[in-house]
Amino acid sequence: MNPMPAPAGADEHALGFLGVSTLRGTAPSVVRVPTAEQGGPYLLLGFHTSGEATLVRRGSAVPCRPGDLFVVDGTQPAVLRESTAYELHLVRIARRALTLTDQQATDLSGRAPAADGPVASLLGTLLRELVAVPAEDAPRTALRLAGAVAELVDLLAVQDADPGPRGRAELVGRLRAYVDAHLWDRNLTPATVAAAQHISIRYLHKLFEGHGSTVGRWIQHRRLEEARRELARPGRDGVTVSAVARRWGFASATHFSRSFRAAYGMSPSDWRDGRTGPSADAGPASG
Repeated sequence: MNPMPAPAGADEHALGFLGVSTLRGTAPSVVRVPTAEQGGPYLLLGFHTSGEATLVRRGSAVPCRPGDLFVVDGTQPAVLRESTAYELHLVRIARRALTLTDQQATDLSGRAPAADGPVASLLGTLLRELVAVPAEDAPRTALRLAGAVAELVDLLAVQDADPGPRGRAELVGRLRAYVDAHLWDRNLTPATVAAAQHISIRYLHKLFEGHGSTVGRWIQHRRLEEARRELARPGRDGVTVSAVARRWGFASATHFSRSFRAAYGMSPSDWRDGRTGPSADAGPASG
């Protein structure tokens, strides 16, 4: 294969114990991530402010969009195949500056590029600010910024680490308990659930895939269950459908009635008045 054009421009400087590089170029281009030759092993944090690429490492190729944060193990060869004109930022951090085990570093450098999650989004924001810090900035400030990056990288490594079958089951239990405690909140979404448990949305969806549902469907299912139970309680003849819809986090009575009919085959008012339908202990229809 003929070599691709090299980056058109590159800026490099040190910030505390970090090495910061900004690469700019046209497409098509291949950016080769340098492997460690001296100074010991390191991790490379990267993200694009413009352009799209394919990250090739460990024999796999994954898309990398603007804002996506990716991690590369400096002991392993990796390339970025840039498909458009790009600006790419790479931040080098020595492994000795991190508290990670070898396995944690390996796992972190194998994750797909992503911008979601409370830690990844915070780290991404810090890195975008950091690459603009002048090289001659005050040494004490530079060291503190580098230390903040190291702490977030350590946290990112353990944030979505696989806790094993038992740990996953316990985490799903906590997630469901959180959903149950916040069904009334109209702002309850997969994003707020993930943030409350300090995991990424991507990992949250992965957990629920293993339980045959999605987070959004589970929230809807639980809201409908609780609303159905309330409507079926003795002495609730005077309760309005709108009040129940509000109490259980539905955006409107219309949305609630439509969802209720789709799940149970009848309107909320018919269910409340006991005119027809399944027993009060029946669950929502599947699908």
